[in-house]
Amino acid sequence: EEMKQQSLEQPLVYGIALHAYIVGQPFRLRHLRRALAHIAEDAARHSDVVWLTHPGKIARHIVSLPENVVVPH
Repeated sequence: EEMKQQSLEQPLVYGIALHAYIVGQPFRLRHLRRALAHIAEDAARHSDVVWLTHPGKIARHIVSLPENVVVPH
């Protein structure tokens, strides 16, 4: 919810890195599933502003943009 609000000002990317040693513990799986389900449901509800994807698709999208749309910092 916070990221959607902030994205009104500028595009944002929220990366989620999952390490098997941390999230692969059985007692954490229920919470991980709940969090991922919330993210997926929210992305489906707000598909006009939320893009649930992976790094490869982001890279292909950036490459497809016209020159000078993405300016390196």
